[in-house]
Amino acid sequence: MSQELFFLDTNVLSEAWKRTPNPTVTRWFQMANWLLPVPVIAELQEGAEAATSPTEKARVNGRLDAWLNAHSVLVVAWDAETSRTWARLRHSDEVRRQPQALWDSLIDAMAVTHGAVVATRNVHDFRHAKTVDPWKFEPQSAEQSS
Repeated sequence: MSQELFFLDTNVLSEAWKRTPNPTVTRWFQMANWLLPVPVIAELQEGAEAATSPTEKARVNGRLDAWLNAHSVLVVAWDAETSRTWARLRHSDEVRRQPQALWDSLIDAMAVTHGAVVATRNVHDFRHAKTVDPWKFEPQSAEQSS
């Protein structure tokens, strides 16, 4: 796999948290150089807060707490340059033609600012950053990478 930097979308982290995650995504996750943009944390927390079941809310919060305890150094914070990039992209021709969900627009801006590729199942939700679908990951064999 190349040395590209990947920003995880919420669906990739959620897949990794499943009892039996997709094996293709698991292989990608283990091989990729990935980081987590802070909007994903907000989106997961929003999902926990919206849960109708206290058990589901506790489950999501527990997973998020454990993940942050283990991987907090892999979280990319929002910064001033990303804020400016987000505002510019939010008014781009691409977004005017097809509006973009808030969380996706924030992740998109962070990826553009940091030169990262967004890892997501929903590649069409991102208007500006490059994307990759880990569900379609095919590792190169040793012969191909030489």
